[in-house]
Amino acid sequence: MGSYISACGVKTPEIKAIFGSKDKTLLQKIKANKTFQYNVNETPETTQALTEMIMGTPYTLEGYHYGYTFIGICKAFGTELPYDEDIKSGYGTSLIDRALLEDWGIEVSIDFELFPKKCFPSHLIKKTYEPMISLLDEEHLKALAKLLDKVHKTPEEIDVLIKEDEKGYAYYDIMGLKENIAFCLENKLDMALFCY
Repeated sequence: MGSYISACGVKTPEIKAIFGSKDKTLLQKIKANKTFQYNVNETPETTQALTEMIMGTPYTLEGYHYGYTFIGICKAFGTELPYDEDIKSGYGTSLIDRALLEDWGIEVSIDFELFPKKCFPSHLIKKTYEPMISLLDEEHLKALAKLLDKVHKTPEEIDVLIKEDEKGYAYYDIMGLKENIAFCLENKLDMALFCY
C-alpha cells in the first residue's frame, strides 16, 4: 500500500500553546474531538503521549506515538486545505519530480522540499522517522511558490497528458500543491505535512 503525504494549514503558535499547557480540560476536549479520533487510533500509548504533551512531562514512549498524536492535534486544530488528495510517496513524488524536470527544467526532489530536516518540529515532539512530519513556515512556502511559479496546467490539459503519459497524473498533485501553498500564504498559515 505504501505511504501517503497529507497536509493541513496550522497556526504554529496555537499548536505550540497546547504543549505544556497543563490544561486538563483541553486534554479531554482533544480526546473527544472527532477529527482527532479519526486520525489517531486511541491506545494506552497515544493517550499517554497526549497527556505527556499537554502536561509538559518528560516523554517516555517511542517517538512514533508522539508523531501520530501530533498529527491528530494538527488535524483537529488546523484548517483543511483546498486540495485534499493525498500524494503517494515514492511513486507519486517521483512522477512529480519527473514532470518538473522534463517539462519545466526544474531539477528537484519534492520529498526533500516538503520534508526538509530543519522543518521537523523537534521543539515539540521526539524525532521520529515514521511518521515523517514537517512544519513549513511562510519563508519556506514562499520559496516553494517561487520554485513552482512557472508551472501551470489546466484540468483539460492534464486530462490530455494522462492519456499520453502516466506523469500526467503528477499535475493534479502539482497544481493542488500550488493551490494549498497559495491558500496558506493568503491566510497566514503554516503548512503541516505528514507522511505515513
